[in-house]
Amino acid sequence: MSRIRTLLAGVLLGLSASIAQAAEQPASIRIGAPDQSAGAKPFTSGPLGLAHIRGQLEKAFAADGVKIQWHFFKGAGPAVNEAFANAQLDFAGLGDLAAIIGRASGLDTRLILGGRGANMYLAVTPESAIRSLADLRGKRVSVYRGTADQLSFARALDGAGIQERDLKIVSLDWSAARAALAARQIDATWSGMGVLALRKQSIEFPFGTKQLSLAATTQTGVVASAAFIRRYPEATQKLVDVLVENAAWISATEHLNEYIGLLSGQSSIPAELFAGEFEGDDPRFRNSPRLDGFLRASFQDSVERAAGLRLIRQPFRVDDWAEPRFVDSAIERRGLQGFWPDYDAAGHAE
Repeated sequence: MSRIRTLLAGVLLGLSASIAQAAEQPASIRIGAPDQSAGAKPFTSGPLGLAHIRGQLEKAFAADGVKIQWHFFKGAGPAVNEAFANAQLDFAGLGDLAAIIGRASGLDTRLILGGRGANMYLAVTPESAIRSLADLRGKRVSVYRGTADQLSFARALDGAGIQERDLKIVSLDWSAARAALAARQIDATWSGMGVLALRKQSIEFPFGTKQLSLAATTQTGVVASAAFIRRYPEATQKLVDVLVENAAWISATEHLNEYIGLLSGQSSIPAELFAGEFEGDDPRFRNSPRLDGFLRASFQDSVERAAGLRLIRQPFRVDDWAEPRFVDSAIERRGLQGFWPDYDAAGHAE
């Protein structure tokens, strides 16, 4: 009998420890993202950006006494990776290349939620006489190296049969590229929607990813510290639940104008630029948080390209990095099965 009591006590002790561990909450959750704002308030877009604007994570974790700490980096992806390396972040929203470089350099992260389909634009000076990608040969062109922009540009060049060595590439961040283009110090830049503001300065936009396949767009994701996930799985799930709900809200066309208003108000970027960015895009494809066939294939292609460009030493398998259980659980428990199709590698709904 004493042996049975001892065994039962051991089982109960182990069960209590498991319950306590499962319910353990962090003192704080530290979230990072590149700052894409044109004004004084920090800004990022998508489900994570919406959560920041609305203070949703602060509300979700208030009862648990968990503090939400936001960190926005003007240094874009490289600065976010440095913060991860210094154990200063638990989660981050990143473009594919920055996330890949971080993983390949030894950061123990997991890709837990997807984002996709951001458009890129070729902005040129009228004097350059650039009308297509083929006209870029020999021109001074800026692209923000080390970010998702670089891989999108590489895909676009491939489609036109051009290589980077055919151009005079200058690496500039988004603000510096816009200033250099407006001052006619460069002939062209490959950049995101913020560059559309230069229309008022006679800058032309002959080409962009809207004229290419979905594979040419830039993909993003939310990455998480593997150590945080292991220690705080419930907190991770709660955070992803909020982001999945936001992705569903953004995916509904009836919310588009309100969403644009929120983005413009936070970023100081004119609403018409956001409207132009989203025009003609499928909101369900663009805002799907799933780590589906399209996102995995795109990230894997980015891994191979990053290795080919010697941005990382060795490629790795995205399937070994992705951890879809949190987003899949959020979708199932909120009855969103089938809301977002499983898009294949070409971006076709299956």
